[in-house]
Amino acid sequence: MSLVQPPRRGVAGLDIGGSYLRVRIEDAETGAEVVNATRPNADWNDLRAAGRARLIRTVLDELTPAGHELAAVGVGARGCDSDALTRELESAVSAELDPRVIVRVCNDALLVGLAGGWEHALSVIAGTGAVVAGRTGDGATVLTDGWGWLLGDHGSAPRIVIDALRHYAASVDRGGSDPVFRAFVADAFALTEDRALPAALEGAREALGDHAPGVFACALAGSPSAGRAIGDNARRLAGSVAAALGHGVLADAVVGAGAVLVNQPLFQAAFAEGLRDHGVTLPLSVLDTEPVHGAVRLAHLALPNDEEHLV
Repeated sequence: MSLVQPPRRGVAGLDIGGSYLRVRIEDAETGAEVVNATRPNADWNDLRAAGRARLIRTVLDELTPAGHELAAVGVGARGCDSDALTRELESAVSAELDPRVIVRVCNDALLVGLAGGWEHALSVIAGTGAVVAGRTGDGATVLTDGWGWLLGDHGSAPRIVIDALRHYAASVDRGGSDPVFRAFVADAFALTEDRALPAALEGAREALGDHAPGVFACALAGSPSAGRAIGDNARRLAGSVAAALGHGVLADAVVGAGAVLVNQPLFQAAFAEGLRDHGVTLPLSVLDTEPVHGAVRLAHLALPNDEEHLV
């Protein structure tokens, strides 16, 4: 007589952005990786909660291997910008999955702090966009900035580039000299005349952030336009952290992520100085792993204490 082995219990984490969906499944008891996958997700912004939940179920059905069953699912999703929207998606996902599966959903930015090993942290993202996210003591989500680079996103790559260009344009009007940045502008936008810059920008809006490394190189070479843009953005991002704390966010640390914070030591240093200037004394760290690990931790934390794998 053959003995049928009971299925292994797993936990799944999903980090869902506007163009990608990352999934990690771990063994609930050991924490061992079972699945780590990335899928394109171009339709996410066009779906309502029910459609998003069906997509999540379909992906989990495809990726959960035979011999495993999910005990908990953690989802960090773009578009969960209010507690009402978060609850709506959480309810929709719960309705799609086996009723025994515990489901927890949060804004995708909150995954940064969780991935950094903190249950209560301020998550700071500075990359293609910029936002600060945290939760109050009663669990309410607080977001500061994240308005897009036309209105805010201070600390994002596109905003740093456009602010540096603005400072440079103002310097030209004053008769100032910034030869380092002038050479950068001429090369980056194929210009021979400063006054041709507005027309060049009309066709470059979607790719502005790609020029951020050049702005940082200019700052290191002594460009006042670049240096001022970086410093201003770092201070404004630090101000967003202070604003979130003013809204009652419960935090034991500030955890940063995104290409600007992770890859630019100059910005890191200016941001840390800005935090001190705003009276923020929480420890600052930069995430050295993928945010999807925060989604997995969200799932682990949802398990009863006697079942939770400590990470």
